[in-house]
Amino acid sequence: MDDLAQLLESKLDQRLRSHITKINLTSISRIPASRIKKTALPNIGSIELVSSEAFATSYDELYRSNFHGGERERSDLIVTRLQDDANGLREDLAPYRIIGIRDPAGRVAGGAQFSVLFLKDGRHAVPYLQYVYVRPENRRQDLSELMHTLTLAVAMADAAKRRGNEDIAVPFTLFETEPPVHGSSADKRATAAERTKIHSKSGSVALMLRRIADHRILSAHVQSGLEIGEPPLTYVWALRGNPGVALELRDDQMGKALVAAYYQSLRDEGFPEENIALAERMVEARYRGSEFCLMPLGDVTKEMYVDIDESESGMGGKT
Repeated sequence: MDDLAQLLESKLDQRLRSHITKINLTSISRIPASRIKKTALPNIGSIELVSSEAFATSYDELYRSNFHGGERERSDLIVTRLQDDANGLREDLAPYRIIGIRDPAGRVAGGAQFSVLFLKDGRHAVPYLQYVYVRPENRRQDLSELMHTLTLAVAMADAAKRRGNEDIAVPFTLFETEPPVHGSSADKRATAAERTKIHSKSGSVALMLRRIADHRILSAHVQSGLEIGEPPLTYVWALRGNPGVALELRDDQMGKALVAAYYQSLRDEGFPEENIALAERMVEARYRGSEFCLMPLGDVTKEMYVDIDESESGMGGKT
């Protein structure tokens, strides 16, 4: 057993411990077990794969306090998804997971909610991290860093189980973020800039599109409206590399396969088809004459994601 797995063994619930038992946690952690022992471990009572009941009764309040409006998925849909997973009704869909951390008193300290996307090439699986949140009094204790590590571990275990091949690559975690210039006020822009700084320190980079003709850089991400009638939103895709492998985008087809897997997961989860189709059309229009590229998150500017699409009738759809 590796150092980090040994350190966390008594904290993991039975479901999580048995699920990731073959994963070397030390090799996929950005910080050493010795640091986690000092910063995170004293503040952890348990770490769990969250059930539908636990989410509804314990985690939902912290989740809702951290996310608002169009960026937050309805809690009842999350509960139903977790129930269906427990009942074996999602075997052909992207696995949906929530990793939760409780403090020594049993109170919720943080959570990470993600789906595991399987690319059509059959050689790659990618955790799509939708939400990660930590209680204010537990920040700067490396809990978020630990949840990132466990997200990778769970995705690697899911990939091995799905494909029957432990060598399937889980090269990075995919998540969406706001650029450092995002926000209508100085405070919001400062928050976005601080978040970008944190992501950049972890080695995360932006997944963008570069137009071949004029080299203009555009966002490769359009989030569909989560509810009927809600417009699409342009954010920025970010890739956080698996420390165990080199962070690279193998080719343009891998970028397209990644985005296609994202939209397929939205369809699988029952989000409005009209909204998904609109967002997909907008991204496909950006594809034309463009190629995928990686760039530092701090280099993303407003011109790369604001008012970059021709208007779509009926939805507006630009941010």
